[in-house]
Amino acid sequence: MVRQPEPPAERPAALAELISALRESSVESDVFVDVFARAHRLGRSDLNAVMWITSAAQEGTPLTAGELAARLGLGAPATTSLIDRLEASGHVERTRDPHDRRRVTLAMKPSALLMAYDFFQPLGARIETALTDLPTADLLVAAAVLRRMTAAIVESREAARA
Repeated sequence: MVRQPEPPAERPAALAELISALRESSVESDVFVDVFARAHRLGRSDLNAVMWITSAAQEGTPLTAGELAARLGLGAPATTSLIDRLEASGHVERTRDPHDRRRVTLAMKPSALLMAYDFFQPLGARIETALTDLPTADLLVAAAVLRRMTAAIVESREAARA
């Protein structure tokens, strides 16, 4: 069966709906994450740092302070203060690279990972339940759409910084 092209008038409305849904999801996610942040006395940059440190570790490429600064858009002094706060609160530890002792990477402490897991795991379960009736192919398309939209957001952020 050949797929018929959609009428041109429907595309702008579909794009507007998608952008609206992403905006609403982003705001609700921020509010949800802020509940966690307030409960653990963390600022927004602290939480973003935790996310980047955790993601890098899961990918097998631990972050250095310089890499974290670049991802957060912070200067070296602000990044050092942020890492000091996270270390003092028991969330993060600095680790020397066994192959290059000059290189220091950042790692989440197991207790901090467990605390985050306990808070965010129910959300993951609710999302899984909410999407249970969607075909896998639809989930893959949705993931691709979100990644493209995220790339556009990152590109816009970098353009605004420049």
